[in-house]
Amino acid sequence: MTHVKDLSVTVIGAGIMGHSIAQDFAAHGYPTILYDQSAGQLETARELIKGNLQLLKDEGMITAADIKNTHELLVYTDKFEDAARQAQFIVEAVPEVPDIKQALYEELDKLCSADAIFSSTTSGMNIYEVVEISNPGRLIIGHFCNPAHIIPLVEIVLGPETSAETLEFTRKVFESLDHVPVVLKQYTIGFIVNRLNTALAREANYIVEQGWASPEDVDKAMSNNAGLKLAFEGPLELYDHIGWDLGKLGGMFLAPLLCNTTATALPDRLCAEGNLGVKTGKGLKDYTGLDRSEVQNNRNRKILKVIKTVKQF
Repeated sequence: MTHVKDLSVTVIGAGIMGHSIAQDFAAHGYPTILYDQSAGQLETARELIKGNLQLLKDEGMITAADIKNTHELLVYTDKFEDAARQAQFIVEAVPEVPDIKQALYEELDKLCSADAIFSSTTSGMNIYEVVEISNPGRLIIGHFCNPAHIIPLVEIVLGPETSAETLEFTRKVFESLDHVPVVLKQYTIGFIVNRLNTALAREANYIVEQGWASPEDVDKAMSNNAGLKLAFEGPLELYDHIGWDLGKLGGMFLAPLLCNTTATALPDRLCAEGNLGVKTGKGLKDYTGLDRSEVQNNRNRKILKVIKTVKQF
């Protein structure tokens, strides 16, 4: 198998995740091809990457030379065969539509070298039941979090035939990008992050729906307590400090009373109103008149500041 340092990378799909992942690889010294069948999408990706890099420079995290090197290592193309044949590590970031993924992997299987690794960025689809390739040992899920060039986590999800060699190589690749990989030993819907996020969001929605607290105060309760600690310890390690006896006692009384419904009145209402958040100009908060890219950049600046602080631990 190719050495990590000699790896050539192709990212298939230049959308929300794909452009950010391609930038990440190029920024860490990998010759990277970003493929999309849409020339317009590639141009959008080019502009987004320029903006991403400028923000990182403004925050003092990269230099002008770093930006130049990243641009030099990143090639944009709508020529699929060339993009597929040249890569030893393929990151698939196409829409979550089974037919699209099936057709893509069928073509990749024909064009790519026999030892090329296929890493799917799917955030929930069981890719192992959807696609077929001649050597399933080289297929793996590598779920980046948005924005991929900033958030360190990557969830690696193993398939029933994913080889130990593929896992180890993929882990090293992601670590070389300064990412933190976590491994799920088998596919489970939602992986780790989305299962935990959904459980937390359901209870937060429920508290608001019951009229017990405002959305603003629910968010403040999280960001001014758990949010301060989650940067360096998870919800399980937390109980080492609280004491598992107290955690068990609290769970006995509280767990049966937590929300377990599949009905979600608050999200249902906001969706029915068309108030989907930043992308529509209004969600729980009103973003009317604000530039969407600047709203996103302000959020990314906060994430970068947290990352800088966490690195000191």
